This record gives sequence, C-alpha cells and structure tokens, in this order.
Amino acid sequence: MTGKRRVAWPGRPFSGVHFRVDAVYQRTIGELRARGSLLWLVFTPLARDATAAALQQVVAEIDAGAASAEERAELYTALLVMAAIDPWGHTLWKELVTMVEDKEEGLLRRTPIIGEMIIEAEQRGERRGEQRAIAELLGRLFARRIGRQPTAEEERTIVERARAMSPGEVEDALLDLEGEALARWLAEPIRSS
Repeated sequence: MTGKRRVAWPGRPFSGVHFRVDAVYQRTIGELRARGSLLWLVFTPLARDATAAALQQVVAEIDAGAASAEERAELYTALLVMAAIDPWGHTLWKELVTMVEDKEEGLLRRTPIIGEMIIEAEQRGERRGEQRAIAELLGRLFARRIGRQPTAEEERTIVERARAMSPGEVEDALLDLEGEALARWLAEPIRSS
C-alpha cells in the first residue's frame, strides 16, 4: 500500500510525506535478505518461514555486518522486539535471546525494554515450572487416592487450589479424603485461606 499525507495548504506546492506500507510478515527470510540491508533482517522473526536455524544465520549476519557495537546492539534489540510480536506462532523469542546473548554477553539484560522482557519471560517460565511441579506431585497423590490420573480440568483445579490455599493444605486434602469425597472437594468453589 502506498500513500501520501499533505501538510501544506491546498493549492500550494506539495509539502508532506509519501509512504509505502510493506507487510513484512508476508515475506520470506530470503525476500527480506535480498533487500540488501541489515535493517531488513530485523523483520525476519515475522517472516512466514522463520525458524531457529534461519535466525541463527541472521544473528551471524548482523554480527558480521554491523558497523559498530552500538549499531549491532540496536539491530539485535529490534530483532527481539519483532520476535516478541510472533504473528505466526513460531515462538522463537527465547531461542533468539540465547543466540544474541551468546554473541553479546549481557547486552540484552542491560537494554531497558528487552531486559524487562527477559526477566518477565524467566519469571513466567519459573511460575510454569512451579505449577508443573505442583501439578505433578499433587496429581500423583490424586491418582493414588482415586485410582486414575486427574483430568486436565481436575489438574487445573488442583493447581488453582494450591495457589489460593497452599500446596500443603491441598496435599492434606488429597491424603485425607478418599474417592467421591475428594472429587466433591475438587468441585467445590475455591476458598482463600
């Protein structure tokens, strides 16, 4: 799509801006690379064919082609911002962070916005890991008491109860209640302690 915006009064010579909107997310990495500028490489995480292996090559190209450490840092930052958008669901952000950190140790954590994104992602990962550990431990107790593995809904409820109450209280209920009593307890509304 192309367009222009006039800032001059009507009847006066044109003064303003001409622009072109380029849907980079519809391009391939090869098409972006063919444009011949490192700037276009920052859009490669949006490409239809983005993969971890392809982005590893892009990171190497940026590393080799950047005119200065400052330019390289700016290109890496833009690359990670584009990876966070992730329109195709490639989920390459974490791999890309690792690749860039391998090239520029500590650079991303020192970059204000990207550093915050990394910390948030790590915290989400830790919370998911904690939830998975709780679900596995308490799910095994559930299976021993009921005689079957918990359904996905029951597992989610167990984790929610462990968050709202405490893992210890949930563990006690799983140890003290049997069969249908345990199933009823899981079906009850969650109360906070």
